[in-house]
Amino acid sequence: MGGMSEQIAPTDRTRLRRLPQRGVFDRAVIEAILDEGLICHVSFCDEAGRPCVLPTGYARDGGRLLLHGSRKNAALLAALSSEMTVCVTLLDGLVLARSAFHHSFNYRSVVLYGRPVEVTDRAEKLAALERIVEHIVPGRAAGSRPPNDKELDATLVAALPIDEVSAKVRTGPPKDDEEDMDLGFWAGVIPVRLDAAPGEPAPDLPAGIEPPEYVRRYRRAIS
Repeated sequence: MGGMSEQIAPTDRTRLRRLPQRGVFDRAVIEAILDEGLICHVSFCDEAGRPCVLPTGYARDGGRLLLHGSRKNAALLAALSSEMTVCVTLLDGLVLARSAFHHSFNYRSVVLYGRPVEVTDRAEKLAALERIVEHIVPGRAAGSRPPNDKELDATLVAALPIDEVSAKVRTGPPKDDEEDMDLGFWAGVIPVRLDAAPGEPAPDLPAGIEPPEYVRRYRRAIS
């Protein structure tokens, strides 16, 4: 399919002040970063107005981000009535410059702002939790028991629109000052990639249960 990707209009919160050339507002790029990531960090204020940051698993469902947590988490419940910020970062490389000042990282990150909406419909909630499981390990939803009513009631699921959002990306070699080029120090990039080792069976797994194909062949999708 041809055509240009959708460009998301920047807002006062998503517009990059420092190194604006690294800002990306292409929806396809933003969605690819979200789809590759596994953990996000959710920032909000709790019921007492104190700042909180929670790491959690997530999944993208079209134009919204699905988040989940314990219903006993008072801070997370408070987040439903306020604005939140969500950040996902992928580390691609360690950038070693000739000077310590210019050391950096190659990375792709997404920062999303908005007000979440709780998912209360039972069927939609089950589908959202299944999508989160499938995002982390494709094929696992069919290889595990779905939540029962008690577990479903104990879990909070929220959806955050992917509307006020931006990405920030750095690629390429170090950017050294001209006067440092002949110092004789090595400069370059050490690529970094999240990979998976072979699955390790639970110590109480009965004999004869072999790892399914999605465990044996698990790989992270790299965009």
